[in-house]
Amino acid sequence: MKKTKAALTILLAALFLLAAVTPAFAAEALPKGAILVTNSDTIKANDFTIIAHRGLSACAPENTLAAFKLAGRCGCDGCAIDVQPTLDQRWVCFSDLNLSASTNGLGLISAMTYDQISEYRITRGGNIDQYPDEKVPTLEEAVAICQLYGMKVVLTVRNGSADQLDSLVATMKVLGVMKTATVVSANTDILKKIVDNGGRAVYNATPMITHLSIETAKNNNCVGLATSTALPGATLMARITNNDLELYPFGIDSLLYAEHMYNAGVKTVVSDCLVKHTPDPENVAANVLTGFTRFFNQILNFFSKLFRQMSMQMLFEGLKSSFGLG
Repeated sequence: MKKTKAALTILLAALFLLAAVTPAFAAEALPKGAILVTNSDTIKANDFTIIAHRGLSACAPENTLAAFKLAGRCGCDGCAIDVQPTLDQRWVCFSDLNLSASTNGLGLISAMTYDQISEYRITRGGNIDQYPDEKVPTLEEAVAICQLYGMKVVLTVRNGSADQLDSLVATMKVLGVMKTATVVSANTDILKKIVDNGGRAVYNATPMITHLSIETAKNNNCVGLATSTALPGATLMARITNNDLELYPFGIDSLLYAEHMYNAGVKTVVSDCLVKHTPDPENVAANVLTGFTRFFNQILNFFSKLFRQMSMQMLFEGLKSSFGLG
């Protein structure tokens, strides 16, 4: 009995030390600003598609690699990424026309080369103090992260001349997302370009969906509509459904609003903050031992809670007794 007690004490001590020296395996806290949809009694997470708006932009600066990675690590199903062309026809992830909106630089994106833009850092955005070294990423970098985490690619394109759109299509083809990515725009020339190349186009009907916007989407062979306001009325919703159009509502940033969408039959939302779980370790997405790691995390969390309830003095007394020091 004494030997069994000693062995158990040593095992507990070893597990305590293991938990202390392997922080990478411990579950991370939910990022500041994020909201878990699993806290809802209404929403079934497996039946609900969350597209992270500009990455997980409530928790990291929008349209940055940090925001895209965090979206993937928190279980988001996709990323809605703003893209626009540079002077040298590189496509970069940035929402505003001028760098001054969220960087320490100044100048129009369209009037600068990518090398010039890459000299500046992002200085504003969600939890910016945690991300001091983010820069304006390229479309290639953003797609690589989406592919790593298995996220859908949703691109919001506001501008671009004919030759620049050619470069966008060429880039999407090289990246292998021409037929799988969804391109959102209010510009029908951009939508036509995407559809003509076998892509998925969504008409941006912001600020609201109307009968005219539904006709515009149909006439341009779009697969859906995007809107930044509340759901349209029953008649418009019926027309959307009858025309097999997808709906991409933006700004769904509360659990109550998400539940409202879910109950209305909308199973895809674009959100700054909704997530499906706390962050996985960064390397887990590329690790074949993902399932084991999550199971191991649960074990470590259990023992961490257990040890927080135990007195360190009790543990030391057990060790002293085991080795005959007491």
